[in-house]
Amino acid sequence: MQRFLFIIREDLTRLEKMTNQERYSRMVEEQLAWVKSLADAGLHLQGEPLAIKGRLVRKDEVIADGPFVDAKEGIAGFDVILAENLDQAAEIALTCPLVRNEIAIIEVRPIDGLIRLDEALKEGKK
Repeated sequence: MQRFLFIIREDLTRLEKMTNQERYSRMVEEQLAWVKSLADAGLHLQGEPLAIKGRLVRKDEVIADGPFVDAKEGIAGFDVILAENLDQAAEIALTCPLVRNEIAIIEVRPIDGLIRLDEALKEGKK
């Protein structure tokens, strides 16, 4: 099995107008049930919603405060899942309630398995 990152993207303008209660109560039960079904199948490793505010940083400067005015969509959260391949990961993403209900889109990216940073850090402590 391979690890995949689901980058959950939502419309920033719509999100910015919503209260936290509106943002998190909408679809929460259905989304939690979806995550639980993946976890019960041993496919869900991690995931979190993200705050709207953030910073865009490069070399020696903060170039923008978030939400970022030049972007229509922003990253609203992420999940890390297990799948056999990219096609299976994309099929799993299609089952997400946020996608099915046209609230979000999910970018599916393989996590490069060449170096596991968590394992490399553990080795360095020995």
